[in-house]
Amino acid sequence: MNVAQGFAAPVWVTAADTAPGGAAVRASGTTRTITVALPRAGFGTPGPGWRFAVVLTGQDGFSPDQARGFTATPEPYQFGVCAPGGGAPLCSFGPGSVPQALDVIVPAGRSQEEVLDPIPGPVTLPAVAVP
Repeated sequence: MNVAQGFAAPVWVTAADTAPGGAAVRASGTTRTITVALPRAGFGTPGPGWRFAVVLTGQDGFSPDQARGFTATPEPYQFGVCAPGGGAPLCSFGPGSVPQALDVIVPAGRSQEEVLDPIPGPVTLPAVAVP
């Protein structure tokens, strides 16, 4: 697992808990996108047979896992499991029981809602194959 953070100066941490450097973050107000660029040398040469699981969380520089937490309903600096007054089955889940994910890349034929839904059981992020 590799983790890239862009809250302040970009930080890239590998599964071996090393910070190889070379991470860059580019923001575009025009397209409203953030691009995190990591050196290709850190990954090898992705090609057929390679698989990636990519997840976006809200960064929190004060929590141990660096991911912004959830509360039952949104609060300042916290995401909400449900909107105030929400009645969906997910609203009955405690904030610590939902994945701390805002966006994931999913394989064809699957949706983010399906992949991140904790109701059927523990959430497992699927890897997307490189064609």
